[in-house]
Amino acid sequence: MQSQPKHYEVELQGITLRVHEWAGSGDPILLLHATGFHSRCWDQIVQRLPDRHVYAVDLRFHGASTGQGEVDWVMMAHDIEQLIDRLDLHNILGVGHSLGGHLVARVAAERVERFRSLVLIDPVILPRDRYETAPELAEMTPEMHPVSRRKNQWQNSDEMYERFRQKPPFSTWQEDVLRDYCRYALVEVPGESYLQLACDPLHEAAIYLNKACNNKIYKLLPNLKLPVTLMRAPAVERAAINLSGSPTFPGLIDLLPQGKEIYLPNLSHFIPMEDPDLVARTIIEATSS
Repeated sequence: MQSQPKHYEVELQGITLRVHEWAGSGDPILLLHATGFHSRCWDQIVQRLPDRHVYAVDLRFHGASTGQGEVDWVMMAHDIEQLIDRLDLHNILGVGHSLGGHLVARVAAERVERFRSLVLIDPVILPRDRYETAPELAEMTPEMHPVSRRKNQWQNSDEMYERFRQKPPFSTWQEDVLRDYCRYALVEVPGESYLQLACDPLHEAAIYLNKACNNKIYKLLPNLKLPVTLMRAPAVERAAINLSGSPTFPGLIDLLPQGKEIYLPNLSHFIPMEDPDLVARTIIEATSS
């Protein structure tokens, strides 16, 4: 079992990123989380990676990282490129869930010499036509998105846990993962007695809306000439806002030169939260391939 991580801030151009590092041997494993989450959502998976050298990062606008500037996925990917250079990481196994899967794929395609392999967990890489036929996203403001109305005043993480544990999509998560999410999701508000979400709901909504601008990922995918394991849940209904459905293009595996797909019809988009054992085994297999 892994020890507790050390955590530190890395100052980059225009941003400070919080990094959690677990000491261990072997090539580095870089973990990037989903929209609205934080790096400690990986804790239960890291505990299943004995003696591995692991880095988990709070993305811009999330966790203990800062959040200056407009929401832009390309900028968020550039943050990770800067971080890799600053930490001087090589032979990286990049692991990303959802937004994190999109970002690590983009970064690896731009800086393939830094990576040895990838594990993409239901990455937000939409079917091509979704990028072309989503004008409603361009017209919607963050204030109009349902996510912006998330409850944002909490007494403590226990209140958050009790509210979520029987409420979809959180009701399908393993208990320890949900407790980790709640434990590290809240921050103090100066001068107030309540806590609020570290990822502001307006930032979270803006990230969801910005996904329609990221069709250039398809031009980068041919650069991923390295082993890629793609874990994919069932596809989402196009007409619905369904955070439990997969946003991943079902034909994505055919565009990855050395790709291997693991299709998981019995799980939702929240694969790392529902089956951390499976994700840990997949990461270990990727490190030994």
